[in-house]
Amino acid sequence: MKLLPGVLCAAFAALPLSAADVAITVVTPARTARSIADVPGDVEVVTARELETAPGATLNDKLVNLVPGAVSSRANGIYSFTSAVTLRGLPSSDQGRTLVLLDGVPVNTGATGAVNWNRLAAGEIDRIEVFKGPASSLYGSGAAAGVINVITKKAAPGYRAGASYGTYNTFGASAGAGARIKDLTLSLEGGYLSSGGYNSAPEALRTAYTVNKHMRQKDASAKASLDLGSSGTVDAQYARHEGLYGEGTRVITADGASRRYSTDFARAAWHGDDGALAWQTQAYYQLEDYSRLNEYYKGAVYGRVNTVALRQDTGGQAAVSLPLAGALATLGADYKLASVDAADHNALPLPAYDDRNRGRLSQYAPYVQAEKKLFSGRLKLLAALRYDNATYFDGYFYNPSGTINLVNGPQRRHYWDSFSPKAAAGLEQYVSYGRGFRPPSLEDMCLTLLKGKGAAQRLNVANPALKPETLNTAETGFRLAPLAGLYIDPAAYYTVGRHFMYTTDTAENVGGVIVSKKQNIGRVRIYGAELPVKFYAGPLSLAAAWAWSESGILAYTGNTALEGKTLAYAPRHTVSASVEAKF
Repeated sequence: MKLLPGVLCAAFAALPLSAADVAITVVTPARTARSIADVPGDVEVVTARELETAPGATLNDKLVNLVPGAVSSRANGIYSFTSAVTLRGLPSSDQGRTLVLLDGVPVNTGATGAVNWNRLAAGEIDRIEVFKGPASSLYGSGAAAGVINVITKKAAPGYRAGASYGTYNTFGASAGAGARIKDLTLSLEGGYLSSGGYNSAPEALRTAYTVNKHMRQKDASAKASLDLGSSGTVDAQYARHEGLYGEGTRVITADGASRRYSTDFARAAWHGDDGALAWQTQAYYQLEDYSRLNEYYKGAVYGRVNTVALRQDTGGQAAVSLPLAGALATLGADYKLASVDAADHNALPLPAYDDRNRGRLSQYAPYVQAEKKLFSGRLKLLAALRYDNATYFDGYFYNPSGTINLVNGPQRRHYWDSFSPKAAAGLEQYVSYGRGFRPPSLEDMCLTLLKGKGAAQRLNVANPALKPETLNTAETGFRLAPLAGLYIDPAAYYTVGRHFMYTTDTAENVGGVIVSKKQNIGRVRIYGAELPVKFYAGPLSLAAAWAWSESGILAYTGNTALEGKTLAYAPRHTVSASVEAKF
């Protein structure tokens, strides 16, 4: 089995290759526009039409049905309050290794690495570019497995409205309007979604306090675009999302055990291309106001815990592409600052007390990428290098109950830095190597939280001693068009991760509850292959894909019993197929 990645690569290299001539322009692989045929890597483009017809109630559900090798951990459809989409065989329990962008800026929170997929409405999307494989040389931490860039529709004149009704009294409505005033275009969008939900508990386990999972969700956004002619375009947008998700139990309060998310997102960008020079610069701000109400009966005692967390992400980025020494060079830099301030208020039973958790993480990174074409453009070469430095500071955890005293009080400052190189070459077939870098998420270092229920319940404790992880990946693939309308894009990859961050049980327990902690595994290995096939013939389109991956823990001195085991939530085989006829 260990020889399989090499056998696949050799087999790919031996096949007669013919590049697919696809006239698609993408921006994600270089941050400025490129023809997809010039990218020595694996890029998928999902159109608005494909999203509209794809199965799935939410954007991440649709993506895993459209993108070969993408997997999702979402278990409860539109009622889920946590979900993830991951690539390249990495565990679907952790979004933090696959970077998600909204119009080019990250929406993964620095506090957890997670993405609130509920606020990314499929109806407002123009296209999605999925750049697989390590992209840390351009995008830094969080892009070790790849980048999913959600590109929304531009502000445009006109209006639209729609409504839907379905199972579980699920009602949705949306409306939008836009106007153009000379070179300025403005638009407004709004949406509402609610569902009475369903009871997910088996009948034998239901009690007087078991109720339907339910949800209510409101979204609003405003966009403006100013055309400056040869000086480029200035875009601005603001969006607000409010969501409530019931967890299926209620004792006294109206919504019962539930989670609320209020997210404000703002972005301003200036971009353009005058033929010789292409540029883009952006600034963004994201504030997630999260709260959870947990109420329960433990024996005859009523309990209530209120959790609140403010998660903020602020940043800016700039990039320019220009001819330099016979190559096309991209120079740029990123800065971002993430913070979390969270508290658990144990309201009942008395005495009441608060747990406090907070921390901040700043990251700065310059990068350079060079692209060169040879032999009339048939051979594409790429080399890139990024320097990341990250600082964790103002870390603090306090539990006045004395239950967990392992990290009580202020935490010391941490500083990490890393170089992330990438090299790729494509002559019909592409081969590439890249290194991914990811510092710990804030809440893994400063947050202690009780998770799960019953035998699966764990007290997940903070670990301020976490180190950054690195993932080294080699991959190969090609694009075939052996017949008119037939496209085949096989790919294979091999990844070795060091200091891989992974949650494992410890030997401790508190009140009979097992203590778990995110820790650094010495070394892991992940490898696999993907085979997507598409065929277009007039009004008929067919698509099918198969993806396979294997993962394993190679070395873990903290718990040698886990060596040789498969990573939890890592996919083995995924298969999808679809057929569509347009009339």
